[in-house]
This record gives sequence, structure tokens and C-alpha cells, in this order.
Amino acid sequence: MSTRKNKHTVISLIILLAVSLWCLSPFVWMGITSFKPQGTEFRIPVEYWPQEPTLENYRTVLGPRFAIHRSLVNSIIVASGALILGLAMSTAAAYAISRLRFRYRYPALLFTQVGGMVPPIIVIAPIFVMMRAAGLLSTHWAMILPNAAFDIPLSTWLITSYFTNIPFEIEEAAVLDGAGPVRRIISIMVPAAAPGIFSAGILAFLGTWGEFMLAMTVSLGQRSVETVPVTILSLSRMFELQWTWVAAGTVITLIPLTAGVLIFQRVIVSGLTASAVKH
Repeated sequence: MSTRKNKHTVISLIILLAVSLWCLSPFVWMGITSFKPQGTEFRIPVEYWPQEPTLENYRTVLGPRFAIHRSLVNSIIVASGALILGLAMSTAAAYAISRLRFRYRYPALLFTQVGGMVPPIIVIAPIFVMMRAAGLLSTHWAMILPNAAFDIPLSTWLITSYFTNIPFEIEEAAVLDGAGPVRRIISIMVPAAAPGIFSAGILAFLGTWGEFMLAMTVSLGQRSVETVPVTILSLSRMFELQWTWVAAGTVITLIPLTAGVLIFQRVIVSGLTASAVKH
């Protein structure tokens, strides 16, 4: 029995290592490319490590020509705005589905998830028309509002799973003390479901941070509102495919995301796995 268990563990570790190498190899190669002198990324045979590593690509990307720090600020504004707005609506929807008694509450949750399965690229054209009619093109709101809507399905599902597992007696005691619905949500439901809400917020933030097609469409080339993915495209589009600049810019934008995920990974995992929706 012990031999079989050890064999199973070894096989699992080998599979895990293979999957990890497969997923991480593009990021490793991107990091190596960011240190290569300009033009050497096309050499044959391939240089798996630059003979003369340089930081010039990072200096170029952070310099006045691209000012990627401005795009980082725009991405933080858009991702944070979509996170706050999306979580507010998702929390309200989750509370209604998990605590209120109406006929179609679970079908409503399922239909919300069906809406989340629609690829965002399909609705970019109608979103563009709506943002143009509202006069929001080339503004942060043109990206915040749609991304908040994109975040609602998954966030609602995660938060509902936590709200469903909170005993009704706790909320009933608050009702006896005179607490209204808003106070009950803020004072009781949100603290009790904090891991799920935090996990939903992290996933929403990451999804908005990496969104590209909508940001490129509604920003209309205005550098003042461009987010990081759109700016990184300009590193290759404006200067004939300078992949060393693209690699350096991508590494810079991944550093804060990677640090955040590593710091909060336990909370994220617990939020995704600690509970399930009860029917």
C-alpha cells in the first residue's frame, strides 16, 4: 500500500512539474528577451541567454517616449473602478438570491452565469455604440462600466456561495435590533463573506487589468486614457515590432500583479474553495 501511494505521489509531482513548466516557460522566455540588446531576439541560432544583458529596454519603456507609468495609473484607475462597482452590484445580487424568497432566484443565478459565458469580444460593437451615445468614448468610464458588468457573473456566484452558508439566525437577531437591509449587508453579511468577496475582487481586478480589445476600441488612441495592454501594443506597432521593448513592458506590468497574488494566495484559494452553493 505504501509503495502504491509513493508511486502515485511521484506521478502527481511529475505531472505538476510538466504543467508548471508548460505554463511558466513563456513568462521565463519573455523575461530573458527583455534583457537582450535590440535586434538580437531574431538571431539564429537562438540565444537562450543574452551574451550581453542590458537594461536599455527598461529605460526606453519607462522613458518619456512611452511613459508606461501613465498607462499603469490608467490601468489602476480602470481596474479599481470596475472592481468597486462590480463588487457592489454582485454583493447586492448575491444577497437577493441567497436571502430573499422569490420564485426564480436560482434560475436567476444560473442565467447570470450564462451571461458570463458570452465572450466579451462579441459585445464590443454594441458597447462602442452605447458609449458613443453617452459621450463616454476616450474616458475611463468607457472601460470601467463594461468591465464591471463582465465581472458580475463570477463575483455573484462566489459571493452567493458564502451568503448561503451564513445562518439566518444571525441576520434575524440584527432585524430584532432594528437593522435595515443595507446595515445587515454591511455589518453582518460582508464581514462573514470576506474571503469570498476578496477572491472575487482579485479575479475581477486581474480580468480588467489584462483586458485589451475593449480598451483599444473605446480609448480611440488617446494616450491619456490608454491602459497597459494597449500601450504595450504600441511598443511593437509604432516601431516595427521591437519585441525586446514589448517584453520589458510586459514584465514591468506583471510585477505588481505577481506580487499581489503571491501575498494573498492563501486568501484567494480559501475564498474559491471554502464553500459551495447550497440548494
